[in-house]
Amino acid sequence: MQSSKKGSSVKWIAAIVVVIVIVAGLGVLLFDKPAKKQTINVMVDSGSMTESYLKAVALQFEKKNPDVSVQINSVGYSDMTTTALAALQGKTSPPNIFMYYASQAPALAPYLYNLNSTTGQKYLNSANYLSGDLASGSYAPNATGNGYNFIGIPIHTVVGYILVYNKTVFNNGTLERGFYDQYHYNITPSKLDNWSALNAVSSYVSTHTKFDGSSNKYALMFPDSASHSIIDTFYNLFYPYGQGQSKTGIPADSSPNYWTYFGFQNGKVLPSYNNSYGVQALTMYKNLTSYEPSVSSQPIGYDQQELFFGTGDYAMGLAWSSFIPTYENSSSLVRNDLGITLLPGGYTGYSPTFLGVNPYSKNITLDLKFLQFASSSSEFSMGIKNYSYVPSTYSGLSSASKLSNFTWLSQVNNYSSTIKVDKTYSQVFLKASPLFSTLIPDFNDQVLNYLEDKTTAKTALSTAASEWVKELNNQGITL
Repeated sequence: MQSSKKGSSVKWIAAIVVVIVIVAGLGVLLFDKPAKKQTINVMVDSGSMTESYLKAVALQFEKKNPDVSVQINSVGYSDMTTTALAALQGKTSPPNIFMYYASQAPALAPYLYNLNSTTGQKYLNSANYLSGDLASGSYAPNATGNGYNFIGIPIHTVVGYILVYNKTVFNNGTLERGFYDQYHYNITPSKLDNWSALNAVSSYVSTHTKFDGSSNKYALMFPDSASHSIIDTFYNLFYPYGQGQSKTGIPADSSPNYWTYFGFQNGKVLPSYNNSYGVQALTMYKNLTSYEPSVSSQPIGYDQQELFFGTGDYAMGLAWSSFIPTYENSSSLVRNDLGITLLPGGYTGYSPTFLGVNPYSKNITLDLKFLQFASSSSEFSMGIKNYSYVPSTYSGLSSASKLSNFTWLSQVNNYSSTIKVDKTYSQVFLKASPLFSTLIPDFNDQVLNYLEDKTTAKTALSTAASEWVKELNNQGITL
């Protein structure tokens, strides 16, 4: 009998253990199920430096936040605006975050999340970012028209134009002395005070060195392609002539950008360039293109700027800062002799990349944390070292300029602190909605006519200004 009771007890104990195990297992299933990962979907321009940078940032963010997955969704440049608008106008998400350029800001501005919100200000402080970058596409008029929304942070500083040069050409005592004796100032490109000085240096180099136009060797590479480069080149060139002048209406110290094409005149906002200052600048433009192949035989556009200077066939050239990694790569013939400086007179323009947030995102706070992380000093330090990715914050730019091959960035940082861009002025080009579709092609065509000797500088600018005013009036746009 005792043996039977003992066996029965063992069975009961075994049954209880089985029940406990089952209940425990159910507890694990019911209460310890791993939380579903949150996802941040970031739309970027395929093949851009920002794509590479954000992919690296995403990996670091995921390490620090194991419950988050960051997906970098790459689309072609031509699809960026339509992809973003499809989500924003459809009030859907993803994408949660959109990369955009200044040229795309007018289309996206009415729909992006306002980073000036209480939540936005908790994670992002606009004062940390370069003023020239911010003015280029971070602000847009609000719906009431009595203020401005903070629609995106600059994430990648691209400055342009800047002046690049082959140091070997200018490290020549005979050349230096000969030029100084004739012009009484230094031939070194980084020492030039104005465009006339660059013209004189180009002329001297073309007559006293092998960069004389023969054997495909040229003194200066100056962008003149009507596909887009003319509009970028002219605002950089025109700026020192027109800033602070009542005839142009361009505010002093506003830095060159698309807004430079407009000015406050007699209580109105009108094209700024149809005057003697514009004619002076356009005449200089033609002079500076005379040291390279003619525009009819070889237009100089983005691709040519990026590829040609590294061949060693040009003594000097205008460039975007984003081209510098190409000039410094192993196949470049100028990689060990590359000089970089701001434009004559010590200024430059800004054409940054931005990140904006979808207001219909399911977790805007998480999106803001990612933007904060992506623009942190630690990530910008990684970016400049691994990808030559120029930071968009004052602190990031200051740190980057201490690296041996980025000392030229100190010039950008110093210049950035002098810029005074009123929001009312910088937003003018956002209101001119046909700027990129109609106005710029009109302007480029007229300037090209002048460069090809088909019209005069005065007529080219007068015609372009008339076409701009007519187009804006036809669309009922008041700037």
